[in-house]
Amino acid sequence: MLKKSKLRIVISGGGTGGHVYPGIAIANKLKQLQPDVEITFVGVKNRIEAKIVPKEGYPLKTIHVQYLSRKPGVKTVTFFFSLVLGLCQSLFFLIRYRPKIVVGTGGYVSGPVVYAAYLLGISTLIQEQNSYPGITTRILASRVNEIHLAFEQAIQYLNKVKEKSKFKITGNPIRISSDQIDRTLAIKKFDLDENKRTLLLFGGSQGASALNKAMLATLPNLSTDIQIIWQTGESDFDKMKNGCQNYPHRLFIKPYIYNMAEAYAAADLAFCRSGAITIAELVQLGIPAIFVPLPHAAESHQEKNARVLVEANAAEMILQQDLKGSLLREKIEQLIFNNTKLSELKRNLKQFHHPDAATEIANRILLLATNFG
Repeated sequence: MLKKSKLRIVISGGGTGGHVYPGIAIANKLKQLQPDVEITFVGVKNRIEAKIVPKEGYPLKTIHVQYLSRKPGVKTVTFFFSLVLGLCQSLFFLIRYRPKIVVGTGGYVSGPVVYAAYLLGISTLIQEQNSYPGITTRILASRVNEIHLAFEQAIQYLNKVKEKSKFKITGNPIRISSDQIDRTLAIKKFDLDENKRTLLLFGGSQGASALNKAMLATLPNLSTDIQIIWQTGESDFDKMKNGCQNYPHRLFIKPYIYNMAEAYAAADLAFCRSGAITIAELVQLGIPAIFVPLPHAAESHQEKNARVLVEANAAEMILQQDLKGSLLREKIEQLIFNNTKLSELKRNLKQFHHPDAATEIANRILLLATNFG
């Protein structure tokens, strides 16, 4: 009797943590649902996936493809050469590896991999994190079997897709659960005062200088009844730590916070960027936020993400060019001490809550792999 072949799945996405971490969350859930599944990631050698994926225990196949520069020039020409090379490498890898399904979680690396799977007749699924779909999703949407979206608003930008049944509103898969939340223990962990309001400031793993500078300028006039958990990023840490030593606020300031679940647990209000995964985590845990979208994000997707929540009265937003100390102080104090407004924002966040996103996506992957692979 022939031995049954192992179910093989390829997940491709990278360039930023916002594309890699959803893939990890999906892979982990797939392993829970079907422990013998074999998962391989495809990414680029010198990007964040090269650090994260092996650390999470998954093999990483690398291909040569580069980012498409928004400014015309030499890099635009070399991008198309790298795209052809990446497509050829993806075709050879998929022919050899023979997966049942290929999953794309965004970023330029996922483009040639998902397209190669389409050419080979392999089942495909895209997980799109943003309210305005990335260029990879927009190009490939009409060719894949399913498109899983975090925001229903994204559908309007994918009008080339005629089969609306392809769309699934499943939310963004994240690795932080509300079960991990215990405010009292978290406050103690950060050596904070349980009777004060806590502001959580972070700008992603690298920090955000604009947010750091605005907070440093705001501190002299900010109420001392507000304490801060502050992730500065490595490059700004020394300057921020030295700059706030003369103020009486209770502060926990570090270049990087490894356990964000604890930081979220202690927070009454977040002051942060509006990347898709940041939003998903805040929605999951019901934490109101003041968003400052990254102004140079591709196709302004961070601002579009934030506006979806702002229009639903589920968050506040300040554009970076308006980020002045006085405005920031007013916005923080008006929100963090206003229990009625905080409750309203929390209540409105629930409409974006998809607690089972990873499970729903993983189940659809297994179904596609079984029925169409």
